[in-house]
Amino acid sequence: MINFCTFAQKTKFMYRKLTKQELETLQNQGCTADDWGNIEVVEDFLPDFIKNVQFFGHNKMGKFNKIFKLENGVKRHSGIFNATLHNCVIENDVYIADIHNVIANYEIQQGSFLTNIGTLSKTPKTAFGNGVLVATVNENGERKIPIFEQISAQIAHILVFYREKTELQNKILAQISNFCNNIMNIERGIVGEQAKILNCKAILNVKIGAGAIVSGAELLENGTISSDLTTITLVGAGVIAKDFIFAKGVKIIDGTVIERCFVGENCVISKHFSATDCLFFANCEMMNGEAVSVFAAPYSVSHHKSSLMIACSLSFANIGSGTNMSNHAYKLGAVHQGVMERGCKFGSNSYLLFPAHIGAYTMILGSHKNHPDIDDLPFSYLVEENGQSILIPAVNIFRLGTLRDVKKWENRDKRCGKKLDFITFDFFNPCIINKIERGIEILKNLTEKNPDAEFYEYGNCKIHRHSAKKALTYYQDALTVFLGDFVCEKTFVAGALHSTPIRAQKSEWVDLAGFVLPKSELENVENFAEFSENYQKYLDKFVANFLDFENKTKIKLLLENYISVLKTLKIRLLKEADSEYFGVARIGYRNDFEQVRGTIESNEFLQNISENFDKKIEKAEKMIENPIVEKL
Repeated sequence: MINFCTFAQKTKFMYRKLTKQELETLQNQGCTADDWGNIEVVEDFLPDFIKNVQFFGHNKMGKFNKIFKLENGVKRHSGIFNATLHNCVIENDVYIADIHNVIANYEIQQGSFLTNIGTLSKTPKTAFGNGVLVATVNENGERKIPIFEQISAQIAHILVFYREKTELQNKILAQISNFCNNIMNIERGIVGEQAKILNCKAILNVKIGAGAIVSGAELLENGTISSDLTTITLVGAGVIAKDFIFAKGVKIIDGTVIERCFVGENCVISKHFSATDCLFFANCEMMNGEAVSVFAAPYSVSHHKSSLMIACSLSFANIGSGTNMSNHAYKLGAVHQGVMERGCKFGSNSYLLFPAHIGAYTMILGSHKNHPDIDDLPFSYLVEENGQSILIPAVNIFRLGTLRDVKKWENRDKRCGKKLDFITFDFFNPCIINKIERGIEILKNLTEKNPDAEFYEYGNCKIHRHSAKKALTYYQDALTVFLGDFVCEKTFVAGALHSTPIRAQKSEWVDLAGFVLPKSELENVENFAEFSENYQKYLDKFVANFLDFENKTKIKLLLENYISVLKTLKIRLLKEADSEYFGVARIGYRNDFEQVRGTIESNEFLQNISENFDKKIEKAEKMIENPIVEKL
C-alpha cells in the first residue's frame, strides 16, 4: 500500500580534510570557520569559487566546475559566495550566493542553484509535513487525517469517509505512522538535484525535490515539495505555506496562502487563493477564492473571486463565481458537511446550506436552504423558486456541456510516470449506472403512488410531475446507451463477444474520489492498481447482470432501441447547439460572428459528437443485419 523507502542519507562521495594550501586560499578569500577540522571536501576539490563564506559545524563540499547560463544570458560559475553554512553537505556543481542569514542542516544536491535567500534551515525530528493532521470535510476536525507524501485520493477517501471500517483504518494509519517516523530520522533537509531556489525569505523544515523551482516565496514551513526532472514543481512569488505537502507537477504561485494542506499531482493554485485544512487531488485548479476543510477529488475547479468552498467533498466539480457554502447552524458549531458527487457544477452566486448531498453531474442554481438529499437522482438541475428547492431530474444527462466536460478531463491529464491517484474516466461507469437504477426506482414509486399530484416531495426538494415522467425516459435512454455501447464495442473489438461475461451476483459500486470499483473490493487497498488494470473484466461481470448474451432476440431488440435513442439524441444535441450560434447568441457581434465563433459545421467538438453517433449507429445496424448477432 505504502512504499517504504530507506530514508537514511548515504554518503555519495569520498571526502577528505582540507590541505593546508586549500585552507589558506579559503581564508584569503574571506572565509571563516569555527573549526576548520570539521570541513571535508572531495578529492579533486578546488577552493577558487568559495568566497566570503562562514562555516559552522560539520560541512562537506564537492567540486565546482559547472557554469550556469541564466535565462537573461547572464553566466554564473558554480561555487559558494556570501553565505553562512551550518552542518551542510554541498554536492558537485552547486551555486549558492547571497544567503542573508544561514543555510543550516541541509544537503544541497548536484547542480542546484540557490541565490538571494534569507534562511534555509532544518531542525531536529521534523517530518517535512508528513503526519500533519488535516481537518477536511468536517471543520471541527472529526474527520481529520494525516497527510504524507504518497497519499492518494483513494486512501484519503477511505480514511475520511469510511470511519466505520476500523480495522482497515488502523492498518492504513499504522503504515502512515511508520512512514512518518522513518522520515523523521533524516539528518538533514534535502534540496534535490538541479533544483532552483531564488529570492526567498524563509524556508524552514522543507524537503525540496529534484528540479523543483522555488522563486520569490515569502515563507515555507514544515513541508515537502515533491518533484523530479521530468515533472517539475513550481512554488512562486509571494507564497506562504505551512504544514503542507505538494505532489509532483504542482504550481503554487501568485501569493497563494496555504496551511495544513495536501496538493496533488499537477494541481494549480494561484491568484491569491487561500486554503486551510484541504486536500486537493490530481489536476485540480484553484484561483482567487477561498477553501476551508475541502476534500477536492481530481479535476475540481474554482477560478473566481468571492467563492467560498467549506466543509465539503467535491469531485470533477466546477465552482461558479460568488458560490457560497455554509456549514454552521449556530447550535453545536461548524459540524455539518456537504457531499457533491462527481461532476457537479455551481452557477454564479449559488448558495448551499449544509448538510446536503447532491447527485452526480447536477447543476446547482440559486439559493438552497432546505438541505437537499438527492444523491440517487444524478444528472439533475437543482433550481430555486420562491425559496423552495425544485429538482429537475436527469435533464443534464445528454447535454453538450456535460459531454464536453467528460471529454476534456481525460485529454487534460498531463501527469507523467507513476501516478498517485487512480481515475476512472468512463462517463457511464457502474457506479453511475447504480445511481440511475435507483433513480428509476425512486421516480416510479413517486409517480405510481400518487399519479395525479402536480409535485412530488423527495430529498427535501419538489419534483414536478412532468419532470419526473421525462426523467424516467432519460434514465432509461442512458441505460440503453450504456448497454448498447458495451455490446457494440465488445463485438467490434474482438469480431464477436470473445467471451460471454460470467453472470455474477449483482454488485454495488462506489466512487472513491474519482476511481470506481465494487464496494466488495474496498478493503483490498493493495490491489487497487491491479483492479485499475483489469477494470474491463469487472465491467464485463457488471454488464452480465443486465444482459442475457445467449438471448439473441433480446440483444437485437436492445440494438434497435439503441439506434433509435442515438438518432433522437443526435437531433436534440444539434438543436441545443443552434442556440449557441443563432438568435441571442449573436448579440454584440455586429457582422463578424462567423469570423470570431465560426459555424456549427466548423466546430470540432460538434463534428466529433456527430461522427461518433453516426459510427455507433452504423455499427449497431451492421450487427443487426450481420449473422454475427446470431452468434451472440
